[in-house]
Amino acid sequence: MLFGIAVSQGWIRDPALAKADYVGTIDVSAADAQRYRAVPFEWRVTSAAGAFKGNDTAHIRIDDSGERTVICGWVRLDKAGASIRATRWLSEARLAVGELKTTALFIAPVDKAPGDGLNAGCLRLDEDVRPPENAALAIEGPAVRE
Repeated sequence: MLFGIAVSQGWIRDPALAKADYVGTIDVSAADAQRYRAVPFEWRVTSAAGAFKGNDTAHIRIDDSGERTVICGWVRLDKAGASIRATRWLSEARLAVGELKTTALFIAPVDKAPGDGLNAGCLRLDEDVRPPENAALAIEGPAVRE
């Protein structure tokens, strides 16, 4: 039980993941949205009602222009219950940025269009790692419990 509390509070982190901090959200204009890359993923969720799976797309941007690399992203809530399950799955998934892996929890669920109040969630890498803006992106993870 203590181990579970320590993990949930962030006191113990998965050593395979790059150290990073959630830094909030950023407004995405229609022009900025063109700098985000579409990253398709397949999600799997289990619950008392059964097992569910589906496909969705996250939009991810790597910004290495600052002192530390910032990764921002969003997923559109446009598929009713399937979108809610996709965001549940993302809360425990991993984002692979080339060889680097980090949590996908920062990816913000949105119901607005770019330029119309859409806010992407952002993560700042703590390590002195600078993945290139064109690094290969993939979102992966096992089935999660709803």
